This record gives sequence, structure tokens and C-alpha cells, in this order.
Amino acid sequence: MRTALLLLALLFYGCSSDSIATAQPAPAFNSDPDRLLEIVRAEAQKSGTSAVQFGMWAGDREVLVTSLGNSMTTVPATPEMHYRIGGITETFQSTLLLMLVQQGRIQLDDTIDRWLPDLPSANQVTVRMLAANTAGYADYVRVPEFEKAVLADPFRQWTDDELIAVSVKAGMNYPPGTSQAYSHTELVILGQVMERATGQSMKQLYEENILNPLGLKDTQYPLDQDIQAPVLHSFTNDRGLFEEATYWNASWASSTGALTSNLRDLGRWGPIFGTGRLLPPDLFAVQTAPTSVGKGVNRPDFYFAYGFVVSNQDWLVQGPNINGYAGAFAYNRANGVTIVIETTKNADPAVDPAALEMLREVIKYVTPDRPLIL
Repeated sequence: MRTALLLLALLFYGCSSDSIATAQPAPAFNSDPDRLLEIVRAEAQKSGTSAVQFGMWAGDREVLVTSLGNSMTTVPATPEMHYRIGGITETFQSTLLLMLVQQGRIQLDDTIDRWLPDLPSANQVTVRMLAANTAGYADYVRVPEFEKAVLADPFRQWTDDELIAVSVKAGMNYPPGTSQAYSHTELVILGQVMERATGQSMKQLYEENILNPLGLKDTQYPLDQDIQAPVLHSFTNDRGLFEEATYWNASWASSTGALTSNLRDLGRWGPIFGTGRLLPPDLFAVQTAPTSVGKGVNRPDFYFAYGFVVSNQDWLVQGPNINGYAGAFAYNRANGVTIVIETTKNADPAVDPAALEMLREVIKYVTPDRPLIL
């Protein structure tokens, strides 16, 4: 059930007119569709998937879009099918946040006590810390009692207040700003800040600022357990038996994992997000900067940015797991490649359809000189 976030953030460097004039061509990459399909099939067999959705694009050009396996028995998976994207939502969330900063509706260095005065250390925690996961709030997903409660009633509707309360009870991980650790809690709080600062819901903010202007009609923010048809069905052994989890309630992920989408919409989103198309250069630089390096486990070749990780300088990556779905999303800033993977598992409890491992093997082929660091 955990929305495992493994993202690779890329450094942004502004270009002067002189540097543009002498710009080097994008690094070459491998993109033979037959070889890509061979890798995906081999990894699908090895990891025990029921279905695989795979797409690769070079800029806006489609290299390969394919589906393997079945959504349900006798129902083949197709690229048009929609699914929960989990933590990939966080690439949208951080972009949205910085759009609101550009609009003057939020300031990154505002402390959150103006909106949530009762939270611990609210007068020390800034909006910037929430986005970078350096505020110190415990991740409610890692609280054993919470995980037990979700699995005991997977259709339960969770409120943000309930999720935050689980974290507060667990206590702070460290003083604000002194370290870094991925925390769903901080991104839920960030969603609350965005709603209270604007007077709009996250659904409204996503739709008005990103989804509708870009025409991403296959990406939605459902307020219930529904997923837009056609649906890629998911399955899990989390409760000790193999069962469908497609319509389990995803409210436990709140604004950090609420979106549903499909291959081609995420393929379109890759270069929009990865080039900062919706942001001015200075804010895109903030979104991707290595400010977490030296904090927690972050290092120059693998660090957490704003809702994603930068790996090996070039790859921006997210790798969510949510309600039986395992995904991977990556954009290469050097050559403009986007890779999207979504997998569902079969009935064998001993295997795990690790989409990130599939991504790693694909990237070994696509950019052998810049392999994925996880």
C-alpha cells in the first residue's frame, strides 16, 4: 500500500544567449522498439505481472506504447486503460505549488502557523520544507497501527485531519529543516496549505491550473473510489489472500496520490514537467535543485527534490505503489526521453511486479552511460 517514492531530480542551469548559440546536441540514446519490447517482456515474466503498461517517448514523439497481459481474466490490458498513479501525483503537486507561488498566492518561506497553527513546530515549518520533505513530520504510512487500520477496512474514507493526527501522535522525526526523509504527511499538509491559502480544493486547483489548460482529459482527481473507464484492474496479497484492489479507497494517499491517468497522458506530462514548461526558469530551478544533498540519505548522484528524486544527474523519477498498482515514471532532462510503466501482479504471493526494476533494465539499454541509481 505504500506509495514508495524513488525519484531522480535533475539540476537546472539557466542558459544565456551565448550558451544557446553554442548549445550542444542532445546526447544520443537507444530506442529500438523491438529491443525495448524484448526487455519489457523479459522483466514482466521475471517479476510476475498480470499486466504491464509501457510507454516511451522522445520529446513528444512516441517511440513505443504497448500493453502486455490481462486487466482481468479474458480482458486484455490496453494502453487506453486508466489507473491510480499514486506518487506520480507529486510531480503535479509540486508544479502546481510553484505555479501558485508565481501567481503570488503562496510564498515558499511562509511558516504554516498562519494556516495550521495547532500543528507541532508550525511556527518553524515553512512551505518550502513541506515541498522538500525537510519539515520533520513522521510519515503516517510507516506507523504500524495505521497500516493495520487501512488493511482491516480498505474501503474506509480517511480525512486529512485523521492522517495528520496519526503523524502527530507518532512525534517528530527531527527538528524542522535539519534533515530530510520522505513523508506522505508533509505532502498532505502541503495540500491543506494550498487549499487554505487559495480557498479552492485540490481538485479545483489541479483542474484549473494544469489538467484543463493542457487538455489532459485522461487525468482526473476523483473524489470517490471511481476510476475513469476503461480501467486497468489491480490485485494484491496485502491481506493474506489474492484479491482485487482496484476500487479500494485511495483517500489514505490524499492529495499526494489522488490522480488517475493512463499511459499517453503521462507521456505528454513527461516533457511538460521535466522541462518546467509551466514555470519560469527560477522556480523550475527551485523544483529540481539539490538542496537536500547532505541531509538524510541524499547525495549528489541521488537526491530528493520537490516530490521526486534526481538520479545520476539526468533522470527525474517517481516509483509509486498504491492499492495493488506498481508504477514508474522517468524523464531524462539531457535527451528528453520519457518512460512510463505500470504493472499489476498475478496470484503468486512470492513475486512482486517491481516496476522500478523494469525501469532500471530499460534505462540500462536506453542510456547505458547514465544508468538508473536507486
